[in-house]
Amino acid sequence: MKIFKQILFYILFIAIDLALWIIIGLVLLNYEGFYDESKGEYFSLKSMTTIEKIAYFSYYIWIISNITLIIYIANGLIKKYILK
Repeated sequence: MKIFKQILFYILFIAIDLALWIIIGLVLLNYEGFYDESKGEYFSLKSMTTIEKIAYFSYYIWIISNITLIIYIANGLIKKYILK
């Protein structure tokens, strides 16, 4: 039963990760779809609303956190299975 809970936890974690990734992507797509040249240069912070700025920075923070998590998990797996 413990393994089932762990698997369920990992599946839920991945689902939440993907859902947040999709939400951030949709906000950035909204910016691309409704970009107005009179507000400033394309993808400059001047031309973005507050929500779009948050999504812009969250995108890069999310990439860094996912890479860090993958490295952490890979390191744990290497220690557990390869360096016995």
